[in-house]
Order: sequence, then structure tokens, then C-alpha cells
Amino acid sequence: MERDRTPKSKLWWGGMAGVVLVVAAMVVVLCLFQFRSEEPSVVDTSVPDLSGPSAPDKADDPIEPPVGYRIGNRAPSFSLLSLEGKAVSLSDYRGRLVILDFWASWCVPCRLSMPSLEALSRDLGDDVILLGISLDRSESAARSFIESREYSELIVLYGSLSEARTVAEDYAVLGIPKTFIIDGSGVVRFAGHPGRLTRSLVESLL
Repeated sequence: MERDRTPKSKLWWGGMAGVVLVVAAMVVVLCLFQFRSEEPSVVDTSVPDLSGPSAPDKADDPIEPPVGYRIGNRAPSFSLLSLEGKAVSLSDYRGRLVILDFWASWCVPCRLSMPSLEALSRDLGDDVILLGISLDRSESAARSFIESREYSELIVLYGSLSEARTVAEDYAVLGIPKTFIIDGSGVVRFAGHPGRLTRSLVESLL
């Protein structure tokens, strides 16, 4: 009887050793995979560095920035209807500083940040335009919210949800609120949460 048990015992221990080795190998592979798949650190560029030298303004050698949503890019053009039914284009405000805010009435952070943007635009006068593109599911939802507030500076744009979403896609808006500062030449100078937008930055761009 003992002759029959010994081989089975050795086989069992050998099998267990094999399982342990396989598990250990899987742990090592998973650790290596996790280490290699980590994203590299990303430098925060939401607020541009205004301390460097300005770009040359030679008329015979213009430097045209690419169109895009990043700081230093030329802001994507768009045209949407306002809640008053007027066609509004970004190019209408060339030469003036534009605060472009993507928001929705169902977005609590949007509702909390909107008064500060309104106050900033009002305090800085006609040189600053505040455009708010609503991503509400219906125009009536956006209108109902705005009519319940006393916003005199905010120009609300909608048109339709698909049109508003198309503009949001052009600006790579993945979450709201998302605010952009576009200078008088149409270049993006700030992109980020409106809570990070400072009055001193806006004033420096006027």
C-alpha cells in the first residue's frame, strides 16, 4: 500500500509546486504590465505663461497658429443661434476678448461658476464678451434657467443640441463646465475649469 501512496504524494506536491510557479509568474507579468502602462506625467498648461517674449509681428513673415482647442491655437470658428434667435459667430467679436463657456442647466458646477463669469464680464466692460454654449437637452431647459437669473452680460447660444455638441467636439469638451479665453486675434489663451480663471489673467490680455 505504501508503494502506491508515495508516487501519488510526490505527484501532488509536484503539481502544487507547478501551480505556485505559474501564479508567481502571472503576478510578475501583471506588475510589469501595470508599470509600463502608466501614463507619463502631464504638465498643466491651463494657464499660459505670459512672461516669455511675444511673437514677432513682422507683416512680411506672419506665423499662423494651427486651428485647435489648445492654448496658442487659433480657436475653431462656429456660428449658433442665440436664445433670441440671432445668428452669432465667433468671428463677430474679432478684436475683443471672448470668454467662451460650455455649460448646461442640469450641471451644478456650471450654475455655481456662472455668476463669477458674469461679474467678470460686467466689471471689465465692452472689451470682454461672454458667450455661453448650452449643452442642455432642449432649448426650453436653457431658456427656463436663464430667465430665472438676472444675467445681463451672458449671451446664451444653442441652436440645437446637435449643433451645440458639434462645437463642443471641436473644442474637445469632455466635461463641463469648460471655459476658454480667446484673445482679439482669435487665439486660445486659457482652457480649463472656470474656477481657475483669474481676473488678473483676463486683464493682462486686454
